[in-house]
Amino acid sequence: MNLLDKCTTNEIKLLENIGINIEDKEYTNEELRRYENKIEDFIMSHSTKNDDISKLSNQFSGILNTLVKGK
Repeated sequence: MNLLDKCTTNEIKLLENIGINIEDKEYTNEELRRYENKIEDFIMSHSTKNDDISKLSNQFSGILNTLVKGK
């Protein structure tokens, strides 16, 4: 799957903000799985006290759905 074709500009910016640089290429299932894990680790590293995890989950939900469907 080519993530540049599947993700919106905003989603690509979110990925870049957490250190995932998207290239114009076909990603393997293993690469998609690694990105999914990196996003989940990023979300879970935040505080539950001020609802950060919930907010980040909402921001990244579209990207995670795309990654899951692409595998």
